[in-house]
Amino acid sequence: MKVLTIVTTITILLIANLATAQLIPATPVKTQIPSIPKIRVLQNGRKLRIYDGNIIQNIQARSLKIRVLDSHNCEGKQLKRQTLSGKKFFTNAIKFDKRTGNLAVGVLLQDCLKQNISAAFILQPEPNWNNYIVHRVSVPGKSLINNRFSTYPLRRIQTIGFIDGNLLIKHTNFDDSEALLVYTSTNRVVGNYAGCVITQTGHSESICPTFN
Repeated sequence: MKVLTIVTTITILLIANLATAQLIPATPVKTQIPSIPKIRVLQNGRKLRIYDGNIIQNIQARSLKIRVLDSHNCEGKQLKRQTLSGKKFFTNAIKFDKRTGNLAVGVLLQDCLKQNISAAFILQPEPNWNNYIVHRVSVPGKSLINNRFSTYPLRRIQTIGFIDGNLLIKHTNFDDSEALLVYTSTNRVVGNYAGCVITQTGHSESICPTFN
């Protein structure tokens, strides 16, 4: 009940404030960064530019990869796992954590009729964004995920953001349901999954992660 209260409070705050990657293990969270650069989405969402008057980094969506568990391909075939690369960034799901300088992004991985798959990533920069480490945000599911490089699928990420270092991901499915995933701040860049709040119920309530 305590977790639900915290998650509900964060949900209200978020709604009020919405405005070739290697498999590298996570490193400790930064606590400070001198300044936050600007971002621009280019090439119909396929490229993300980070700049501060000069171009610092151009990040291609296809450079972000993740293993997706228990999903379907575009032909409708059930797959135990598949490795997918980004197709484009969701324009409304790109947000800096002003405390650390880490950048959270929502990425479309597979775009086909009723088989859309999306995932969230956190890009942890080195000084001046001359390099960065990719961290994959794992969405839990029916089985325990035992590595940092896999996730259960989301359909479409609507918004993403940070509240006091906590990561929040609002996503939707095909029946107009919406839910908010919350990851509480820890010494891990991604944080720990804390819960899910349904913010809009469509024809089904099966939008939050389910566990055996």
